[in-house]
Amino acid sequence: MMNEEEDMLELLDDEGTADQFDLELDEPEEEVSSGMDESIKETKPEPGDLDESEEPEAREIEIDIRLIIAAVVAIAAVILASVFVIPMLMPSGPPDVVMTPSQSGEDLFLYYESGPVLQEQDLRFTLGGAEIPMGKIMLMGGMNWPWEQGTVLKIDTSGYEKPATIAVIYTKGDGENLIYSTGAEPTPTPTPTPTPEPTPEPIITPEILVPHPQEEPDRQIPFDDTADKALIRFDARPTSGIQPLTVQFADQTQICAQNRSWDFGDGTSSNVRFPEHTYPFPGTYVTSLDLVFCDPGESSDSPVKEITVLPVDRQDVLLSGPGTANIDAGGELFFTVKGPGMLIRIGGRDRYLEKGDLVRIEINNGGTGSISIINNAIVQFNFDKVSLWINGQEFESGWLTNININQYEQIATSDITIRIIAREPGLKGLVNGIPSIVASPGQMITLHNTGTDSTGKLLFSIQDGAGFSFRGGIESYEVTTPF
Repeated sequence: MMNEEEDMLELLDDEGTADQFDLELDEPEEEVSSGMDESIKETKPEPGDLDESEEPEAREIEIDIRLIIAAVVAIAAVILASVFVIPMLMPSGPPDVVMTPSQSGEDLFLYYESGPVLQEQDLRFTLGGAEIPMGKIMLMGGMNWPWEQGTVLKIDTSGYEKPATIAVIYTKGDGENLIYSTGAEPTPTPTPTPTPEPTPEPIITPEILVPHPQEEPDRQIPFDDTADKALIRFDARPTSGIQPLTVQFADQTQICAQNRSWDFGDGTSSNVRFPEHTYPFPGTYVTSLDLVFCDPGESSDSPVKEITVLPVDRQDVLLSGPGTANIDAGGELFFTVKGPGMLIRIGGRDRYLEKGDLVRIEINNGGTGSISIINNAIVQFNFDKVSLWINGQEFESGWLTNININQYEQIATSDITIRIIAREPGLKGLVNGIPSIVASPGQMITLHNTGTDSTGKLLFSIQDGAGFSFRGGIESYEVTTPF
């Protein structure tokens, strides 16, 4: 019996082992995690299993490092953009400008004293709040945009109700900013400019105006015996000549008179007895003299005399090269203003010119400087120690630093002589388009009575040691070798 039981138990043990073996083969690995097999996996892991468990952790560390590097690069890019890019994109704000206004008729002129260069597309102009079209706005002196300091802007205010405020609005950047404003008046009042007050001519006490041998002996003109028997008599010497022509006049009336008035025929006048007058421009001028007699019952028509002024015959010259040069003392420039609002600055004082003003600039000491005359405009005249005369009265003397004459009616020069010393490798020039002027190093070229050429241009800049260029007209020239 005991043997039978032991055999039965042994058989059952064998069947259980077989069943267990079958389960291990048929079921998934996750479910076979009981008994000794599970303990074996915990105590003795396979090499492949160890690598697979550590690899995700390494990959996570590598990804974290990459994210940190990317974040650092992004932060650095933001910092660089804030330092370099953002300030460039930020608006710089409205510019600080200084302007001087003046008004003539319906035109208002803005002289740009100081400030940065202003572009046309960055500005708007309004009058009383209404937009002014750019067609009513122009730069004087033949200048083009941009608007730079030292130039004049003209605004046509016709068609707008006045008085009103003209506003200059800066539109560049964010928003719009008012950078300058001034008033426009219905009855324009030009910017007051101090001018020397002429000494009033005293009223002449009734007397017999007979030339006296001791009265102004250096300016007396002999009595004209051929004159008619009119009560008013005068003489003029000479009556013709090359421009600019200086004429000496003399009142030779022998009847008691209280006052006199000369009309020189070019828009100027005088009330002195023996005036001297210069005619800078070619033409024929009719001169007359009126008197107020002591006896109210006496009267007389004024006799007239014609003064003929002939033009200078100049040759067109182009000359440039290395050398030094200067202008002789005593030269003069004359012009008449064609339109209002022209500007001259001399000795630190501004003078706005009106239409018809006769201007004379005396280059007293000569020396170095520059002149640019082109397209009926004077855009540059830069000389020190010059004198400025307007309508026969001296305005100022000093350094003429700015001139803006965009329209002149007539222009003339007198006694402007330029002397040039040629340097290596010498100077060459054209006269009426033909190569004619040749100077070796050390030789002197003298240009006599320079002025505008046949096209109305006179361009030169004289600076010691900076080379020399000239375009204009000359009466004559010579090439000499100084001792």
